[in-house]
Amino acid sequence: MRFILGVLLSVVLYTFSFAETTTTELLDEAQNSIKAAFESGCPTLAPYEYYKAETYYYIAREETSKLNTKAGNAAAMKAIEWALKAMAKRYGEE
Repeated sequence: MRFILGVLLSVVLYTFSFAETTTTELLDEAQNSIKAAFESGCPTLAPYEYYKAETYYYIAREETSKLNTKAGNAAAMKAIEWALKAMAKRYGEE
């Protein structure tokens, strides 16, 4: 399970290491992070972190649909951060 967290963290760091990451890529990465958290059982074992990640993802989609890409990107990054926190808490690595 630590391997999964390591892979997710490396993907996130790789994604954010380039300055020209598109909003669509950030939204896709946020969605994938939330999906991974869901599949690992975070809604029941780390509900606060999981649902906070989900909420940030919805905010990111809403802001992006209004063409506010800076706020959408920031919310997508927060969604990824909280999804990773949920997985860390789920596996006891707070």
